[in-house]
Amino acid sequence: MQMEHDMTDTILIVNAATGETIQRERNVEEQAQFELDQAAAALAEQAAVDAEAVKVAARESAVAKLSALGLNLSEVEAIVGSV
Repeated sequence: MQMEHDMTDTILIVNAATGETIQRERNVEEQAQFELDQAAAALAEQAAVDAEAVKVAARESAVAKLSALGLNLSEVEAIVGSV
């Protein structure tokens, strides 16, 4: 019984001149690189999420500090934009 492979387990090679296509399983080196690429992409995505969270927290902190200084909402919005 032949097992079906996930498309991520294969490589598609296309000859642009002839249109011939070959689909084959990844070799060991290709699989290792694929896994490294997947891990790097996940880290980059998490870094972007973390950076956005830091930005939001800094903005909220600035608004709170300005409000604590006695500025009203209109004055805070004039400094930091819409709240």
